[in-house]
Amino acid sequence: MDPLRSDDPRQVGPYRLEGRLGAGGMGEVFLGASPSGRKVAVKVVRAQYAADPEFRRRFAREIEAARRVGGFHTAQVVDADPDAASPWMVTAFVPGPSLRQVVLRQGPLAPHAVRGLGTGLAEGLAAIHACGLVHRDLKPGNVIMAPDGPRIIDFGIARAADATALTSAGVVVGTFSFMSPEQVRADATGPASDVFSLGCVLAYAALGRGPFDATTIPAIVRKIVGAPPDLAGLTADPHLRDLIVRCLDKDAARRPDVQAVLAGLAAEPPRRLNRRAVLLGGAAVAATAAVTAPAVLLWPSDAPADRRRNVPKTPIGVPTAVILPSSEVAVSDLAFSPDGRLLQGAGFSSIVRWDLSTAQATSREIEDTKTFRRPMVLSPDGKTLATGGEDGAVHLRDVASGRVRKSFTKVRSVQALEFSPDGRSLAVSDGNGSPYVQSWDTVTDKAVPMNIDYYANALAFSPDGKTLAGVRNLSGRFTLWDVSDGKGVEVSSSGSEIPCLAFSPDGKTIAISNGSYWGIELRSATDGRLHTTLKVQGEVRALAFSPDGDTLVSADEKNIRLWHVPTRRNTATFPGDSDRDQTVTFAHDGQSFATTGGSGTTRFWTFR
Repeated sequence: MDPLRSDDPRQVGPYRLEGRLGAGGMGEVFLGASPSGRKVAVKVVRAQYAADPEFRRRFAREIEAARRVGGFHTAQVVDADPDAASPWMVTAFVPGPSLRQVVLRQGPLAPHAVRGLGTGLAEGLAAIHACGLVHRDLKPGNVIMAPDGPRIIDFGIARAADATALTSAGVVVGTFSFMSPEQVRADATGPASDVFSLGCVLAYAALGRGPFDATTIPAIVRKIVGAPPDLAGLTADPHLRDLIVRCLDKDAARRPDVQAVLAGLAAEPPRRLNRRAVLLGGAAVAATAAVTAPAVLLWPSDAPADRRRNVPKTPIGVPTAVILPSSEVAVSDLAFSPDGRLLQGAGFSSIVRWDLSTAQATSREIEDTKTFRRPMVLSPDGKTLATGGEDGAVHLRDVASGRVRKSFTKVRSVQALEFSPDGRSLAVSDGNGSPYVQSWDTVTDKAVPMNIDYYANALAFSPDGKTLAGVRNLSGRFTLWDVSDGKGVEVSSSGSEIPCLAFSPDGKTIAISNGSYWGIELRSATDGRLHTTLKVQGEVRALAFSPDGDTLVSADEKNIRLWHVPTRRNTATFPGDSDRDQTVTFAHDGQSFATTGGSGTTRFWTFR
């Protein structure tokens, strides 16, 4: 659970909010308490959607569907107000990670665990179908692995079984990798569509990937409609494999119904196991919202490395890349949403948002260009954009609405900006000094000046937000400051210029680019002592560590390179953009990253 932000509500209806649990496509989810103190999950529709009649109807359908199914198979709805200014729904709080989190954390489930999972999900679908509903979006992120069995959540696109489409003919709604062929074609969908999605989910649980995974949405669609499922590696339980194949039949009429799935799962159980052990696969239970399950496991920012056990491992392998649409917009900075569903980009006069489940892009033109100038940086959650302005000030802009909500005027010529990991503080470098670098608390407006006699052309916060690193322009020097009092230690590198720098997730190492002889130096984040140098044939312009700290991605003027930090090996090299402006950012789950350059090409990289 994350703390509430300054702009979060403190009360929704009679429910007191205590923290943030996650975010979904339509709303945000908070941990709340009823007047009697009972823990609940509170889902609130986002402000930009509240005025949309279709979103209100969809939210009302979600409430109705969850209430109709109710009980063990879903998170029970205890209160709701779909007509409020910001519509909301309250459900019982169900502790447990999502299936996606479990697989990311510990890898594929054993066959007996997949059988146990399948039994619980089939029971849940049977209850949903008995109410005359089709879920239409069953996927690993919508399955909560509760202590007493899996819960199917997020009824945002549930629909009556006899409905032909959500709003009109030809509308495709759902998550592509787990859609049925009839959903992809926007045909009528019935209970058999959920059975197809169930087969995809069981394959994901058994293999750690979907049976129709591909690098682009069109390729996924082609596989779902016309290719057999890829179940390579699912050999330990032939009967389970055969059942999944039957669920994934292209012809909906030939798929088993959920009762037949239940019978198939019980036909040859390897052994009788404790229900909790089967469903969780031995994983520790983590508190997660029952309404939407974030696909991210974050560690406390001040936790030492040996306590970061919930951080998903980034695979050591060769990622695949997709060029995202709207690449004509030259993007200066990128940020993933906490749940990994969205990628935000900012550049020149536009803010771009990519829905990574559909690869669709939407962009917002910013007419007020006087407050929309480089440098610019997105907050870690992608919801706030800080930019320089024609007036020399720093402006904080709400990404969703595009409006400026606060300005920092105690600066005259902005040279560099960087958000702290919690998004509350913003480091500002001023080319005209007085002071040259300061850390601005965007809630209290308190600014702490750093003891420095030069402006910094690159800035980076440590993971715990207590240390700020700044690069002295064209000097080959950088400074490590204590953010609380501004006192710093200056360190000399081996070159004459440092274009960029980045902290490792454990806060112990800082990577810097050496612009004079082309290389990446890994140094102590305490005193700047040199550990090792990674040789690069090109000037590195952007660096990013994976959340587990084992992978470092660098972007130079020619190539994108991946480095395995423990062994210092270059594990992969790809052609990049011939541009000095580069950006690299990892998704919070460590399974993907994004790169962009001034040429206007934004790439989404995934490990498969």
